[in-house]
Amino acid sequence: MVEVRRENIMGLTVDILEFNHGVETVESASRESGEPATKIVKTLLLKVDDEYLVAIVRGDKAINFDKLSMLLGKHAAMAKAREVRQVLGVDVGAVTPLSNKVLSLRVIMDPSVLENEYVLCGGGSRNTLIKINTRDLVDLLKPEFIDAFE
Repeated sequence: MVEVRRENIMGLTVDILEFNHGVETVESASRESGEPATKIVKTLLLKVDDEYLVAIVRGDKAINFDKLSMLLGKHAAMAKAREVRQVLGVDVGAVTPLSNKVLSLRVIMDPSVLENEYVLCGGGSRNTLIKINTRDLVDLLKPEFIDAFE
């Protein structure tokens, strides 16, 4: 069962999808929403040397950390769960790109996200997704497109 409501978040009109079950992984988000993994994006906190950055990655892709580190000229790795709570204020699995904390960080994006007219992203809790126009997401986040995903 899913409840859908239209809301205005950060100046954007989005659909909030609330589920009875958790949607904190790409697999569960795909199963519960009926959308393919290619239309789901992960919002991941990375630690790059002593800084944090956010990566927006299409659901069927993974970060190639060796390639990303080479492209950034710094060592990149996934942030630990406690760092996600500390930096973004939510638990792993509840991260949303529609957050002032994300906007305060450098954002990189997988170019293949642009292949979709809309995407589903985390909604700030483990049982919520946000359906957003891809162009709106890009305009809000102003990401750097880096090809380090496979």
